[in-house]
Amino acid sequence: MLAAHTASFLSLINTALEDISRGVASPHHLHNVRCGIENILSLLKYNNEVVEKADQLSRRAYDYVTYHDLVTSKTSDWTSGEDVDRLQAVREALAGFHSAVEHGQPNSRVRTLGLA
Repeated sequence: MLAAHTASFLSLINTALEDISRGVASPHHLHNVRCGIENILSLLKYNNEVVEKADQLSRRAYDYVTYHDLVTSKTSDWTSGEDVDRLQAVREALAGFHSAVEHGQPNSRVRTLGLA
């Protein structure tokens, strides 16, 4: 059951990133990414690799969202090359986080919540 919950949060993160890449504007995208990360972390035992990958994903998502919003609000004649590179970087960070989460161990909260 834990896998289903983490998969849902990973899907939430991916959906937010996809919405941004398609030009769907919302001040909640970065919030949703960060909440998805925090919800996953709250279900796992502390693990340096997972925390490192979570931090990397959060930073890359912030860079992508901030850059994307800035560029699209400033001009309609912008090159998408850097935007594509930033999206690729955040997707790679998401894949790294996903992999680390798969190797993570559930914490005691999982049993308390009935997710074990």
